[in-house]
Amino acid sequence: MAAGAWLTSQPGVDRSRITAMGWSYGGRAVLAALANYTEKQLSFSRAVVYYPDCRALEPWKTALPVLMLLGASDDMTPAKLCLEAVKAVTAPGAVKVVVYKGALHAFDVPELPAKMRYGFATIGYHPEAAASARKEVEQFLRATR
Repeated sequence: MAAGAWLTSQPGVDRSRITAMGWSYGGRAVLAALANYTEKQLSFSRAVVYYPDCRALEPWKTALPVLMLLGASDDMTPAKLCLEAVKAVTAPGAVKVVVYKGALHAFDVPELPAKMRYGFATIGYHPEAAASARKEVEQFLRATR
């Protein structure tokens, strides 16, 4: 929120193009901001979240466009919890959810092997999901200008 507030105070910054992006627990932070602030209070106009933690997530009431990119095989931040969370938001139509079959947590991190244990979960790079997610982000940012 502080970074967004600073951005909006800068001359030449188009507030309508500020996008909050987060991965994993950072994605949860973006979604929590949507739940805890009104559209007027938010300094961003849209959000992109990669495999966020949706456990016990409060539903948000804003109608800001959200792109949610999830791994179907993610056992760290399960996609089904995010799908349930989206059903509870005020404007579910403003949320585009893409679930990648076979993709694990951190599917877009090319430095990872295809599959490895990480603490209590499994993570891994999935090149097809990563490439598709990147295209989704590019389309989303172009479409919501």
